[in-house]
Amino acid sequence: MITTILLGLLVPLLAAGPQSDPGPYIRIDRLSPRVALAYWPGIDRRCNLTVIQSQKGLVIIDTEASPRVMAPIKKKIEQTFHRTDWAYVINTHAHDNHCSGNSLFQGAVILGHENLAEDMQWLIRRQTEPDWKRREIDRYSAILRDLRAALPRYAANPAFTKLIQSDLIFYDLFVQDLQQGYEVVKPSLIFFDKYTLDLGDLALELIFFGKGHSNSDILIYVPQERILVTGAIAYQQYRVPEIGEESHLADVHRFLAVLDSLLADQVKIEHVIPGHSVPLTRAVLPPIRDYYQRMLKEVQAARRQGLTLDQTTRLLTLRAKFPAFRDPPPGTYGDGHQERNVRNLWRILAEDQPAPKPEPAKP
Repeated sequence: MITTILLGLLVPLLAAGPQSDPGPYIRIDRLSPRVALAYWPGIDRRCNLTVIQSQKGLVIIDTEASPRVMAPIKKKIEQTFHRTDWAYVINTHAHDNHCSGNSLFQGAVILGHENLAEDMQWLIRRQTEPDWKRREIDRYSAILRDLRAALPRYAANPAFTKLIQSDLIFYDLFVQDLQQGYEVVKPSLIFFDKYTLDLGDLALELIFFGKGHSNSDILIYVPQERILVTGAIAYQQYRVPEIGEESHLADVHRFLAVLDSLLADQVKIEHVIPGHSVPLTRAVLPPIRDYYQRMLKEVQAARRQGLTLDQTTRLLTLRAKFPAFRDPPPGTYGDGHQERNVRNLWRILAEDQPAPKPEPAKP
């Protein structure tokens, strides 16, 4: 009922003029004749979809939050490239705004890490478990309500008003998909460590990063274009790298090995494509590698010194130890991630150290 009321309130706005058409809000930014970024800007929302055209067809990396959201983006990409021959869909991981539009690419091969299919199961559960579904609908309906309430306050700011209108259309489509349900299409081609995708005139090198931000994080390197697509591994400066709840010591070592391999002299990278911010450069990679190195060293040292987890958390703040990164604003995504990383790395090292053997009983 809440969704029905809110969507009804949206009708006057969406029917009032050109703002009801998503097309003017969707951006296609060319990085080269063969590569473009497609995204739908919002107030605090952006998901980069990387599009590559090749001899074997179009390739898209990530597919947004739902089919209704992805559909106008797909249409605009096809208009930009003047072709519709989708060959491959690559999902960097299983969070909803990276793989929920897969169903629109019928006939294309869906490619991802071997953990991706299991990771995507939550998208099905969100639609089939009534309480979960209702919570999500209520959550995004509240966002719609707040956006509508904000419109009059920003009437004198055309740029911000446009972002509000963009978000209204985006979340309206997203709530419709949550309400009515949509098909979750899992990968048909998987890999474990590395995989090279031959596209004829260029090749994509897919690399499993390890369990960090999710259990299926991958990076895609396009050597011919000197582009690295990072999914959720690289961010703007304020976002700290992640050590996840499912991470183990082997994953932390993998983070370091993958980053070291990408920072080798022979690997040429000009554009680093993050999941949720403007394109970056190779310069963002060394601080990420150094963060993981120092975190591992510092938590190991703290444990040897007999510090507690609380003492270690207070010691390893971003301000004190990791000046390349900044704490995000309170309440935003990333808030508290540094404390979580310390806690998870503490757990990882505790698991890696065998418990002392009990002394044999005396006769």
